[in-house]
Amino acid sequence: MINPPARLIEGFRIRNYRVLKDVVLGRIVPRPHSTDAVYTMEEIRPGKPLTPLTVVIGKNGFGKSTLFDAFGFLVDCAALGTESACDRRGGFDTILSQGTERQLEFKIRYGELLYTLCIAADEGGIPYVFAETLTHLEPREKGVQQLNFFVNEGQGKIVRSGSEIVGSIHLADSRRPALSTLGNLSEYPDIVEFKRFLDSWYLCYFSPDAARQSPASGPQKHLSTSGDNLANVVRYMEREHKDRFDTIMSRVASRIPGVDTIHTKTTEDGRLLLCFQNRGFDRPFYASQVSDGTLKMFAYMLLLHDPGPAPFICFEEPENGLYHRLMEVLIDEIRDHLARQNGSQFFITTHQPYLVDALAPEEVWILERGTDGFAQIRRACDDPIVRGMVEQGMPLGALWFSEYLDTL
Repeated sequence: MINPPARLIEGFRIRNYRVLKDVVLGRIVPRPHSTDAVYTMEEIRPGKPLTPLTVVIGKNGFGKSTLFDAFGFLVDCAALGTESACDRRGGFDTILSQGTERQLEFKIRYGELLYTLCIAADEGGIPYVFAETLTHLEPREKGVQQLNFFVNEGQGKIVRSGSEIVGSIHLADSRRPALSTLGNLSEYPDIVEFKRFLDSWYLCYFSPDAARQSPASGPQKHLSTSGDNLANVVRYMEREHKDRFDTIMSRVASRIPGVDTIHTKTTEDGRLLLCFQNRGFDRPFYASQVSDGTLKMFAYMLLLHDPGPAPFICFEEPENGLYHRLMEVLIDEIRDHLARQNGSQFFITTHQPYLVDALAPEEVWILERGTDGFAQIRRACDDPIVRGMVEQGMPLGALWFSEYLDTL
């Protein structure tokens, strides 16, 4: 049984971001009950919320990496500001979809919250927050207050349930989202919660070379995005969560061929070594001697057993460097994670049919190129023939490998 987090990303929309001229995944808003609400047909079209596990497939160049990077762009905007987020990617004009209005737009539905961020460039070409909102889409029980905020060109207001204005917003720096400031004020709990959620996203940029480093000794709670503190996290788990670490090791022994145990060792100069004990060998192998795939799979398992996991975890092509039979193992580990309390929501891009074989049609989205050259996306379960074939036992990855999904 899956126990998803209390709130999930139910849907998101990205406009004018590179090849993603306008893509919508999941459910953004409910069909409006009042003529005062103005939404586009893409936002109110019938659709179910995203599942706790969402996987995007597609050919090279169709936008999978761009989709993954869009999440990183949002994180960078909140942490560094719009100018730095754009500069990291070559500048505003580089990431703006060609031939479109000069404005990036992102919408995230998180439970009943809808966050919108619009970014434009001023006369000097510097990107800034053109508009930003955080609103409640569904009323809470009677007596529970809801706070929304609306910002346009650096000026805005904070509104309590209904239409009572409880504060005004005057941004000194329009290159930073209002969320960065309001999310630190305890009097705005809903805004604080969403900011904490956004700040805690985990986008995996795991590098085996980074994981092979011998970091300074000392425990660390959470795995870094590159994995360069892998040994520190092992040290922390060994000390603070031994039962959980023993569980990880029992899984490692059954999942990763040849590996019996993994432990840390401190060198004389205070560095940490990660030691792998392989079956049939008396002496351990160090991280510098083991394969990329072994390091990567172990890092994933350590991440999935984090006692305080990130609420939203993104993997880009996790299959790289892994034996193809480990794809089903990885999905099994993710499903075990989802079955535990306080599990994360996962977003994955992949090329690997073996990974897709382990998925249900409602978990898979297919990226394609439209006639205009921009990305289009659809959910595999939207096609009744696909649903029927999977129900009859045809693996979804096999359908994709045979290019059947490309012809629908």
